[in-house]
Amino acid sequence: MIRSVSLRPYFATLALLVAFASQSAWALAGTSGGIAGIVTDSKTGAPVSDVTVKISSPSQAVNVTTDARGHYIVFSLQPDDYTLTLEKTGYVTKTLTGYSVYADQTQRYDLTLTQAPPEAQQTQQ
Repeated sequence: MIRSVSLRPYFATLALLVAFASQSAWALAGTSGGIAGIVTDSKTGAPVSDVTVKISSPSQAVNVTTDARGHYIVFSLQPDDYTLTLEKTGYVTKTLTGYSVYADQTQRYDLTLTQAPPEAQQTQQ
């Protein structure tokens, strides 16, 4: 006599495993945020590439570089108030304070840089 094997208990067990494993993803939600934006030239409005954006707070510090379109983005920041410092040769270094990051959100902060006067650019080289 041949006995048929029911797969129902196996599928039920698999479904429970998946449900329990997904619980850890819920625990991670809402614990960090991000900052994104575009850096542009204050006079021309053109995007500025290769700007070093230093993002710092008492809880952490991160550096990122803008892409060819002036975009920058940083994820996994602890909720806090951050200081943003923008640095690029040929531009005046700019430090901005009071930029907030909230859990489970990406804040957009578009920023501008001012070109350094020609005499200041010569001393940078």
